[in-house]
Amino acid sequence: MAIQNALPAFGGRLKTDEYYLQVNQIINVLRGHSTLRVIAQHLNDQHFTTPSGRAWNRMRLSSYLKTNDLTKGI
Repeated sequence: MAIQNALPAFGGRLKTDEYYLQVNQIINVLRGHSTLRVIAQHLNDQHFTTPSGRAWNRMRLSSYLKTNDLTKGI
């Protein structure tokens, strides 16, 4: 199973720690020079879904940033 869609342990976060690490790295690299829409499209192109399994869009990305305390620089 690909890391992008791996299931977590029971009672944990919705995805594995490696999923969050990879998604956060992609976001941090692109945030300085890309819009939320562009970042969401890049995550979709890399076959990452949101933690709940949906496609990324700018609103879901904004919510993810706030939920995971990655809002610095927005």
